[in-house]
Amino acid sequence: MSSNRFPWFASLLAACLWVSGHPAWASPRSQPAEVLSAGKVINIVKWDGNQFPPVYERSAQRPLTAADIAELNRNGFAPEAIARMIQERRYSGDASVRGLVELTRLGLEPQVVQAVSLHALPPNRSIQVTVELAFEGASQEARKRYLYIIVPDGAHERILTADLRSVVGGSWHHDILLDHSDPVLPRQVRRVSFTDRLPLKTHGPKDMIILTSAHPDIRGSQDISPAERAGIRRFTIDYPASSPVQDCRVRIRFRQDPALPHKWDMTATHVTCEWN
Repeated sequence: MSSNRFPWFASLLAACLWVSGHPAWASPRSQPAEVLSAGKVINIVKWDGNQFPPVYERSAQRPLTAADIAELNRNGFAPEAIARMIQERRYSGDASVRGLVELTRLGLEPQVVQAVSLHALPPNRSIQVTVELAFEGASQEARKRYLYIIVPDGAHERILTADLRSVVGGSWHHDILLDHSDPVLPRQVRRVSFTDRLPLKTHGPKDMIILTSAHPDIRGSQDISPAERAGIRRFTIDYPASSPVQDCRVRIRFRQDPALPHKWDMTATHVTCEWN
């Protein structure tokens, strides 16, 4: 069949085979120039010749500290060997400019100091705090009902608080009733736990204080009355500049006074922190 006999068919076929300036059999996917130039798609061929990121063989041993590195240096380990150990095990300590200067003052070679700068753990900026409250008694009243845990952070203080009446009267995700009864004395202990990360920006020794108060508006240690200061429990934690773990547990035990149901005595407090 000749197309001259059907001129309209030939024209229609030509229009169908050429759409928007492109052959119909060539989809827009086969013309990627505009899409590439718009930055929506990256041509990985252009990555040719780029440097691959370094791959380090890490050890399962705990990270080295400044004291570890100084001891290796004193005992004659070559700078290359110490740098290699830092690469394998990482470094736990202050890798700021001040920290690197201190390492130089210890007599460490620049190669070692550079390895510390490259392989140090990230600086600590917060800690995971778990507060475990144990209540021995059934009363839901509390005169000194406000618990405070105060941690200094440079020029500021981080304040954790809880309304003990709300705690003993509520139901919580981590809420366990333990039976410590014996044949002579029935005794049940309720344990409630709360956990989250607490921002903590400055490093070094910190004096944590724990107290209960009748006042709901304590916003810092300066607001604690002289009478309540006598009941403060104090703990010192040594917060490292960097560490694999930042985990602190605060355990506080309360016992209801047999004669005064509204009085909860804080009978025991315990603070433990794990950094390695």
